[in-house]
This record gives sequence, C-alpha cells and structure tokens, in this order.
Amino acid sequence: MVRPGDRGGEEPATRLIRQVAEAEGAAPVASAVGGGRRFSARQAALVNGVAGHALDYDDVNLAMRVHPTAVILPGLLALAEAEGLSGRAVIEAFVAGYEAAGMIGTLISASHYARGFHATGTIGAFGAAAACAHLLGLDEEETARAYGLAGSQAAGLKAQFGTMAKPLHAGRAAEAGVMAALWARAGVSARADILEHPRGFAATQSDGLPTQGLTWDGYALDRNLFKHHAACFGAHGTLEAIGALRRQGLAPDAVRAIRLKVDAGADAMCNIAEPRTGLEAKFSLRFNAALALHGVDTSDVAAYADSVVQRGDLQAVRAITEVELAPAGWPEDVTEVSIETLDGRRFVARHDVSRPAGDLNVLRGRLRTKFLNLVEPRLGAAHSKDLMSRVETLASTEDLVGLLAAACGWLRRRRDRRLPPG
Repeated sequence: MVRPGDRGGEEPATRLIRQVAEAEGAAPVASAVGGGRRFSARQAALVNGVAGHALDYDDVNLAMRVHPTAVILPGLLALAEAEGLSGRAVIEAFVAGYEAAGMIGTLISASHYARGFHATGTIGAFGAAAACAHLLGLDEEETARAYGLAGSQAAGLKAQFGTMAKPLHAGRAAEAGVMAALWARAGVSARADILEHPRGFAATQSDGLPTQGLTWDGYALDRNLFKHHAACFGAHGTLEAIGALRRQGLAPDAVRAIRLKVDAGADAMCNIAEPRTGLEAKFSLRFNAALALHGVDTSDVAAYADSVVQRGDLQAVRAITEVELAPAGWPEDVTEVSIETLDGRRFVARHDVSRPAGDLNVLRGRLRTKFLNLVEPRLGAAHSKDLMSRVETLASTEDLVGLLAAACGWLRRRRDRRLPPG
C-alpha cells in the first residue's frame, strides 16, 4: 500500500526489507537511510537500493534502460562509510560504474529488455560492480572477476512491475555490486569473459553482442534523464503531452475519448489497463492520462496513493482512454496523444522523453525542489536544507560517516518523537 506521507526510506517495500536486515544482524559499519541504525555494507546497499527505487522517481538512462543512481550509489556509500573513503572517491567511482553500465547497456539492452528482463536489476548489477571495484582500487584482473561474479547475481524480470519486487531488483543489484567487489578482492575466482563467453551473459540473456554498428562514446552520464513525475518513465510522455493540452484550456468534462500512441515496448512495461493499487497505477498509461487531464500533481508521490486510484472521476477518464501500440519504426521515446471532445474538436500533442534537459540552472532548481519536497516531511525544513548543502559539497567531504549519520540520526529522532512513552 502507498500512503501519502511515505518517502523512499519509509515505503512499505523498504520497511519490510529493512526489517529482515535488522533481524538478520551483522557488523554495524554502514547506514541505511531511515533505519536509525547501522548495518553491514551488503545490507545497507540492499536497503538503500530498494529505497532509492521504491517511488519510481529516480533518474534513468534510455540507452542502457537502467535507473542508474539507485543501483550504483548505494553500494558506494556503504563501502565508503565502512572503509573511511572520501566523497571525491565516491563521485569518481560513480562515474566509472555509470559508464560501464552505459557500455554494456548500449551493447545488449534493447534485445535484453525486450525479452522481459528488468535492466535496472541486471545491467545495473554490472555497473554497481564496476563502481565498487573502482572505489576499492581493484586492479584489472580483480575487476574482471568482479564482473564475472556480478553476472552470476544479476537478476530481475519486468513481470514484477507494479509490485514490491521491482524496487527489490535495484536493491539486489546494489548488493550484488558490493559483494562482487568484496569477493573479487578476497580472491574468489570467476570468469573474466562473462559478457562475451558463448554461454555467458550476452549470449544467454540477449540476442548477443553486436558485430557492427556500435555507437558508444563513453559519455553516457551526459545523457542522464531526471524524472519529474513519480511514475514509470514510460508514462512520462503521456503525462507531459496531456499536461500541455490541459494548460491550453482542455477540461476533463469536455472530453469524449483519448488515444495514446506509444512504442510497442510499452505494452510490457506500463500498460496495466485497470490498476487496483498505487503501485500498479505508476505503470498504467491510461490512469496517468487521467491524472494529467485532471491536473493532479504527479511530481507529488501522494498522486499514487491507493485512495487516488479509487477516485471515480479518474476511473471515468481511464475508461475512455485507449492505447495504440505503434508499428515498427515508431520512435521509441515518443508519445502521441489524440483527444476528441464532445463537440467534435480534436487535439493532438507529442512528447519526446529523450529530449535534452535544457537550461542546467533550471534543472538544478527543479532537482532542489524535488529533494526538499521528498525530504522535508521527514527531516523538517532546517535539517533538509543542511543535508542538501552537505550533498552538494560531497566532492570536498573527506569522511562520509558524518553526512550519513546526520541523515539517519535525524530520521530516527523524528520517528522516536511519534512513539508513545515507554
């Protein structure tokens, strides 16, 4: 169940995974956001990875089809805290892991994703392993073994979209990266050619490595996309296109029918026809069309509360919305919306979700607003702004223990205030 006040650290999926980790017990060396205590590096990476993806509000890269930060950063924070490494080391390792995932994703993600694999959990595991290996200073041979160990842990199926298992894919990928790097450093053997081996990852999980036509320039990070709606990225084109029409004066009570034309791949990603829960609504093109037409603020995670899904006015618009799966050749990242009104007028709008971010100052402002909207309900305004400042100066932070302890400590104190005496 999704509750309006929840954020990633307190989402039901995160709380359940954290409860299992608390019961398991381990050497307390790394922080899990919202946990109020420390865990093992593996556990912290798992819990923070789940929390980072639980709201479906994290960044995305379309070339690799991965939500990169949710799988790469949690393991880095856990290992850096456990081993006393700097913020600059974390940033450098993050870039290395991101570009590794970008390379692998560019090679195989299209056919891999089409087969039903959730690339965040699979390709993301390789990116997490590369990042953690870089952070720990592993040499070339050790890093190759880390890839091999990550390849045997990489997992995630798109059939789980709309359930708690989806964010678990991200958590497991982050955990896999930590363990692959630690195992490789300890000397655990694994194949160094896990990607290209005839029975390796690419051959068994995709159509294989391309022999020509590869276009990868090593700058995948430059094409990172930030989400401004708390839903599956495949629904963002619908939200943006209908939102634009609504701002032109189109009202819900004037609409007879809505048609969404999308890439055929959306059918296996975000085409739940009749969502019953907030989680399912995030993966419903039809329901997101209803939210956009009614002007619901989908940048607010409360838009996907279970109670919102039951609203009659939204269900009525969902019922008059059709999804057309475009034939081959349709731009994968483009959504076309066609709306017919009761008086016979027709409105059409297109949106391409892959278009550049534009003015970086505007983007930075939107990201700061997003951060504060998510964090302030838990930390309060003063602590949230202080934490944002700490994050923005990560490159000059020599020890991450203070930053993470502050965030987790504030969360714990605020939660304790709500507990009854005794």
